[in-house]
Amino acid sequence: MDENQLTGIILSGGKSSRMGGEKGLAEFRGKPLISYSIEALYPVVDSVIISANNHMDVYRNFGFDVVKDEVSGIGPMGGLLSTLKFSATEYNLVLSCDTPFINSGLLSYLAGNIQDYDVVVVAHGNNKLEPLCGVYSRNIISILENNVYEGKYKLHDIFKQVRFKVLTVDASLPFYSTDLFYNINKPEDLNL
Repeated sequence: MDENQLTGIILSGGKSSRMGGEKGLAEFRGKPLISYSIEALYPVVDSVIISANNHMDVYRNFGFDVVKDEVSGIGPMGGLLSTLKFSATEYNLVLSCDTPFINSGLLSYLAGNIQDYDVVVVAHGNNKLEPLCGVYSRNIISILENNVYEGKYKLHDIFKQVRFKVLTVDASLPFYSTDLFYNINKPEDLNL
C-alpha cells in the first residue's frame, strides 16, 4: 500500500491523572512529548490529526487538526472514534502521545502490513499487545460506536469483532530497540 494514503492519529486526550498535567505537552528531553509522535509519523503519513480534550489551542500550534472526543471519559476509545470519523483516509496510523521512542521504521513496518485487515497492532515481549500503536481502518467506526453504546470501552474488545492482525516486533527487526515501547506515565518517567 502507498504509505501516503495514511493519516496519522495521535491520542493525547487522556486524563493524565498519574502525570498530574497534560501529558502530551509535558517536556521530555527538551521538547513536548507529542513532538516525538509527530516526528515518528511525519515520514510515513500524509496528514496528522491530534486527539485532545484540553489545551486545544496549544495543540493547534503544532499545525495539525485537533479533534475533541465526542464521547468523553471513556479513554482511548473516545479519541479513536472521534478521529476516525474526522479522518479523510481509510487507514490511519494510531499512536499515543506518551511513547517517545516509537520510530518511523516501526510505523513503516505497520503500514506495509495492512493487506485486508481492519486493525493491525504490534506485540512484543511475551506477546504484549500495544493497541495504541497500530493501523485502524475507518471500517470499524460502527463497531466502535456499538461498543461505546454497550459500555465496552476497551480497545481489546473490538479485536474479536474485526479483521485483526498482530505483528510481532523483536530484536530481529532493524528498527527495534529495547526502549521502543517505553511508556511515560508519571513525572519521574520524564527523567529517563
